[in-house]
Amino acid sequence: MPKRVAIIDIGSNSARVVIYQRTSRFGFHLIAQKKANVRISEGSFENGGELQERAIHRAIDALQSFYSTIKEYKARKIIVVATAAVRNAPNKSNFIQRVRKEVGLNIKVIDGNKEAYYGAVAAKNLLPIKKKSISVDIGGGSCDIALIESGTICDTVSLNVGTITLKELFFDKNRPINEAKEYILKELEKIPNSFSQAETIIAIGGVLRALSKSIIAKSNYSYNKIHAFEYNIIEHLSHIEKITFAKDKESLEKLHIKPNRYDTIREGLLIFMTLQEYLGINHVITSGVGVREGIFLHDMLRSVGGKFPKEINPSVVSIIDRLDLIKHPKKRNIKILRRLFTLFQEEYGIKERYLKLLIDAVKISDTGKTLTIYDEHKHTYYIAQEELNWQYSHNDMLLIAAIVRTKNEKLLYKTLYKKHKELLPSRKTLEKLSFLYNLSNTLASYASMENYSFKLNKGKLTIISDKKIYLLKEELQKFNLKELMLQYE
Repeated sequence: MPKRVAIIDIGSNSARVVIYQRTSRFGFHLIAQKKANVRISEGSFENGGELQERAIHRAIDALQSFYSTIKEYKARKIIVVATAAVRNAPNKSNFIQRVRKEVGLNIKVIDGNKEAYYGAVAAKNLLPIKKKSISVDIGGGSCDIALIESGTICDTVSLNVGTITLKELFFDKNRPINEAKEYILKELEKIPNSFSQAETIIAIGGVLRALSKSIIAKSNYSYNKIHAFEYNIIEHLSHIEKITFAKDKESLEKLHIKPNRYDTIREGLLIFMTLQEYLGINHVITSGVGVREGIFLHDMLRSVGGKFPKEINPSVVSIIDRLDLIKHPKKRNIKILRRLFTLFQEEYGIKERYLKLLIDAVKISDTGKTLTIYDEHKHTYYIAQEELNWQYSHNDMLLIAAIVRTKNEKLLYKTLYKKHKELLPSRKTLEKLSFLYNLSNTLASYASMENYSFKLNKGKLTIISDKKIYLLKEELQKFNLKELMLQYE
C-alpha cells in the first residue's frame, strides 16, 4: 500500500476527499481533507431517482477540485466511492462515464451493506467498543447499520431512508411528522432481531456528530472532542426532541446547531430517534470516523485480518513515528514500570486497566523533546491531548495527558484536574500513577543500575541497588508524594 492514499466519498448530500499518510505498518494520520455540499441527489426523488444536470455539474466541479488537491499532495493511490444517490440513479452509468472523461477518476459504486461494513471497520478499529454494538450511519439517501460483537462485524443492513429522502418527500411538502415516522418504521422492519440485543449505538455521520456537538455545548462538557464522546439518550431526550421538532432556524441556533446542518438535522434526528425507540438502546458513543476511514483501514489491514493487533494502538504508533526524534528504546522503562505497578496494585488496589495507559504514556514520553527539551513535558502533554484519539475513551485520553504533564503539579491540579475532574480518577489515584510514570522513566535513565529490587510496605518504597548512584538520590527528591516516603539504599 502506498504511503499516501486519497479516498473520495460521493454521498447524497456532500462529497469529501481525505488524504492519509502512512508512517509505518500500523501508523497513519490525516494530512488533508476537503468537503463540498454537492447535493447530488437534489431533485432526484421527484424524477424517478435520476441525477439532475445541475447536481451533476456541482459534483464534477467538486471532483476536479479534489483531484487537483490529490495531485498537489502526490497521493499514489486514489479510491473513489459513490453511495445511495448514485447507486439508485437510472442514469448512474452516464454520470460515471462523464466523471471518468472530464475528471479522470474512476468511481466505484458501493451498495448499502458495503457502506455499513466500511463504517463498522472504522468503528471497531478506532473506538473503545466494549459491548455488543450497532453502528448507525444516517446519510442523505440511506441509513446503514452494522452489528459488531467482540471486534467482529456480524451482520449489516441498509435502509432506504435518509435525510434528503425525508426532506423532499415530507418536510419540504409540510406533510405530518407522523407520516414520515410511519415511512421510517416500515423500513425499520428490515432490521434483523439480533440487532435489538445490542447495548450501544455507534453514531456515525455528520448529522449524529452535529447532535453530539450540540449536547456537549448544552451540557458544558469539559472536553471539546467529538470522537468517542458518550452519552445516554434518556438524559438528553428533551434536548434532542427540541431539535427534531424545531420550527425555524433561530430555534436551531439556540440549540447549538450550526447553519450547515439546518436543512437536514431534523430529518436525520427523526430517523435516529425512531430507530433508537424501535431497538430500545440508550447508550451512544460518537464516531469521528466512518466510511472513508473504513475503506482506508480495510486496505491497510488486509494482511492482518482487518483489525489492529491487540497490543497496537494506532494513535501511539503514529505519534512515535512522526514526533519521537530521540527514538530511545522504552523496554527498560516499561520493565521497571511493570514491577513497580505490581507492588502498588497489591498495596493500594490500583486497577489493572491503568497499566496499559501508563505504558502508552511512557512510550510517548520523549515526543515533547521534538520541539525543545525545555518544558518538554508541556509539549508532550499538548501532543497527548490533541493526537491520542483512536481506541481510547475520553477518560483515558485525558488521563494519559495528565500523567505526562505531572512534572508541574501545581499547574496540573489548578488547571487540568480542576477543569476535567469529572473525567479523571481521584486525585490520590492520579498522584500514584504519575509517581509510577516519573519514577520508572528516571530509574531507566541510569544504565548502571543492572541489579535492583523494590519493596513497598505501608507507604514506604525502598529501592535496593547493587551500586551507589549519588545523582539518583538527588533526582528522586523531585518526587513529592504525600502518601509515599521514598528511601534509597
